Amino acid sequence: MPDAAVLEQEKDTVKIVVLGAAGGIGQSLSLLIKSQLYYVVRSNKRIHLALYDINRDAISGVVADMSHIDTPITISAHYPDEENKESLKDCLTNASIVLIPAGVPRKPGMTRDDLFKVNAGIVSQLTDSIIKYCDLKKIFILLISNPINSLIPVIMNRFKYNESITKDTNIEKRLFGITTLDSTRGSIFLKDTINNLKLTSGLQVMEMPHVPVIGGHSGDTIIPVFSQCSAADNLSQDQISNLINRVQYGGDEIVLAKKGKGSATLSMAHSSFKMLIKFVDLILGNCNDLTITSFISLKNLNQDNEIASGGKELMSRINNLNYFAIPAIVTINGIKEIKFKIIDYLNYNEFNDLLPICLKNLKTNIVTGESF
Repeated sequence: MPDAAVLEQEKDTVKIVVLGAAGGIGQSLSLLIKSQLYYVVRSNKRIHLALYDINRDAISGVVADMSHIDTPITISAHYPDEENKESLKDCLTNASIVLIPAGVPRKPGMTRDDLFKVNAGIVSQLTDSIIKYCDLKKIFILLISNPINSLIPVIMNRFKYNESITKDTNIEKRLFGITTLDSTRGSIFLKDTINNLKLTSGLQVMEMPHVPVIGGHSGDTIIPVFSQCSAADNLSQDQISNLINRVQYGGDEIVLAKKGKGSATLSMAHSSFKMLIKFVDLILGNCNDLTITSFISLKNLNQDNEIASGGKELMSRINNLNYFAIPAIVTINGIKEIKFKIIDYLNYNEFNDLLPICLKNLKTNIVTGESF
């Protein structure tokens, strides 16, 4: 157990926690944080990386290995054992950001229902520990584990039915399902498509385009909004349709390439790191607010009011669903404004073909999570 001096020092530290840090995503993400975060954010504060996993040997080895990396970001290993029964408490106490990649990946023959039941149990237990040990008035929770469309509602229910949580924590404003990988895929797939078309002229696009992605985070709940990316303006509808399908089912490419022995881990870690950088900048005061696209709750914890301005307007456009991946303005206090107007900017095909299918399947995903 940390002594009083260590706990006091942690209060002036940006403490980043990774729960499930010995897994495929967790290891890669932790490596990026330890090796790269120092170079991409401006900070006079100490940054500490606390890594937790139930696999003692694996997490001990990961931390020993990463402790040889020459950056000032400090690192610690946490795991459950008989000698230290409060390891998770030590890990979470004074945390600023908690990333959750914990869970199992989808394996061949495993249905989404199977995946959900396993990961919902894991995420529920971790959420209860976050409630118990973290300062809910300041913590940011970034969920990576899948299926995000169902697990964010599971976490919200743990908050909703925990009597220790009061309204003034506003914890729901600081809960984010990371969907950045969808936009990352849209950007690189679009760039590759454009460059392949320009091979004959020898001109290559070097700048990475940004493709907004809204909706959910699985299959046809994913809506890549190529109409809002000028780099896609000269592509045919068939080319756009192929890109949309590839973004929606890009994960299948990786599972196939790994011959069923793995899923998206490196690209997911990269995408999560991109999201983490924004939150670290926010906490350090390097910016007053930022725009983040993620899967969020649109209503407050008691389900009686919109979570932020723009929530009602968005819900009126998406059949009153309580959860959606959408750009939002975020401050140190959490979600401040939901940028709902992107729905109004969808072109004919996006609005009439993609959105109805997204909303139908997303509703099913959300109900699964709320019923857990």
